[in-house]
Amino acid sequence: MGDISVRLLGIDLAGTEVAAREELVPFGAVRGEVPAIVLGSATTLKKCYEADLAQLALGRSPDDFSAYNEARSVYLAAPGDLVVGRTEPWRQALAASEAVPVEVPELRHYYLTHALLTLAVASPPDAPAAPLARLVRQLREAPHTVVRLFAVDPEARVLLLWLKRAAGLERLRIDANGPDVAERWNRKTTLYPTVEVAEGTSGPAADEDPYDTLAAEAALTPFHQEFGVLLPRLPGYSLTRADADEATMRQRVRTAARLLRERYGLDLGCFKPAEALTGNRIRTAVPLADIDALDMLARQAMRTGEDYVLEVHTDYLRHRVPGYEFILAPSAHVVAGRLAEGGTVQITRGSVWEGSVYIDEETCDGFGIAPTWFRTARQGMATLLGAFERDGRSPGFVKGGVDFAIARLGGRFGATPVVAMQDLNLSSNGAEYVRAFLAQARRALDPDQRLYAATKVVRPAPDTDLKRLKDSTDHDGPHRWVRAITSVPGRWGMIGVAGPCPRQAGQDVLELEQQLHRAGLLRTSLRGTPA
Repeated sequence: MGDISVRLLGIDLAGTEVAAREELVPFGAVRGEVPAIVLGSATTLKKCYEADLAQLALGRSPDDFSAYNEARSVYLAAPGDLVVGRTEPWRQALAASEAVPVEVPELRHYYLTHALLTLAVASPPDAPAAPLARLVRQLREAPHTVVRLFAVDPEARVLLLWLKRAAGLERLRIDANGPDVAERWNRKTTLYPTVEVAEGTSGPAADEDPYDTLAAEAALTPFHQEFGVLLPRLPGYSLTRADADEATMRQRVRTAARLLRERYGLDLGCFKPAEALTGNRIRTAVPLADIDALDMLARQAMRTGEDYVLEVHTDYLRHRVPGYEFILAPSAHVVAGRLAEGGTVQITRGSVWEGSVYIDEETCDGFGIAPTWFRTARQGMATLLGAFERDGRSPGFVKGGVDFAIARLGGRFGATPVVAMQDLNLSSNGAEYVRAFLAQARRALDPDQRLYAATKVVRPAPDTDLKRLKDSTDHDGPHRWVRAITSVPGRWGMIGVAGPCPRQAGQDVLELEQQLHRAGLLRTSLRGTPA
């Protein structure tokens, strides 16, 4: 990548970081507010490629997040926006929209950004390949165009700087977070002190309140050290892989487990990659006194080469609807640089996110979430946003979400539920789609009626393309709106249901998935068995 940066921009990757801070401007804009180029590339920051390889290594079908992200990104485009992509599912999604396709004839690379950079390098300086020329023309003709993308990773940074310069712009507006937010803070380790720092502080007295211990350790976290703000968090410690051999990593994991046992009286932990995607590769219910189990986790960290956190295993409060049980893990969000209305509850399969249901304070108790808990989550999100904006700071936090746990921790915390941040997703996230779907439903139905929505990730059968899924899904009614959002045959898709009650929308989207599964259109159903 360094060589490509030099060839295209005349600067190395370190130089692109400096240039990006001056030339790429985070700009939060809602859909349709300004012209947009939608660049739906997966990102190296979230290790999408590694997540697919991990599935292959387990003998499972990979999700192909790259193809899915390109296809579903179409849903974030307004009429007339340019949408960049490569695959047949992307083409079908474009055919069902009013956006303008910019097709990239390059399928050798997993990441769309890599494909575009390959075209840029192969093009004469004054005659870029057709897809790039179309993007450059858009930026020249409408300099206020915003580029929407999943995240600004190093590859995207080079591409965006090249597009900006080719278009002759002084600044390029991007609907993505600034580099400090995206690369420094968009990690689970933001919420946890390193095990070395935590071990170097004195432990709690025998009668000390565990919340006081938690607050004392929170003061050691990277976020508090930078901003002086305490975020609501769970007990846990970060484990850095950098410069560690296996013996060092074993010791770090064992020490983290010991601190959780000694300081909080906990028996079980949860082991998470610092930058995992959608809950992949998480190990739950880790026995903290089992040395063999802990050493296995150390080997996993060495094998994947990532930073991890070891936190308390959460006993989520749960709420049952017919055929499914929600864990209480609500999410709050920032949209266009502001605290977004409402929030979401997650549909999960094990630890993996599979969908969202939009709720607000008036309806959260329909999922067993007390309004005070819901307000605590939103206040935590507001605190995070406020910390970034304090003292005239402008790091460019324009989008993102935080998952909260409403759970019993046990140990010295007893049976009283806690509400705490669990995962930071300071980038594009799945809730963008339930919010986009809800906005579309509100336009399609009576705009004066209260509407809620649920979206669900589905696993299409190998022959279920978007047209076939739409033929069996799309439905209009005075108080109910149902749509297929995208489909990558044999991989991933998304469906949505909107109506006057969020609980009913959640039940309906799960029932719809089951119906599609019974009809042979899906490989699996959360309520059913694999096809």
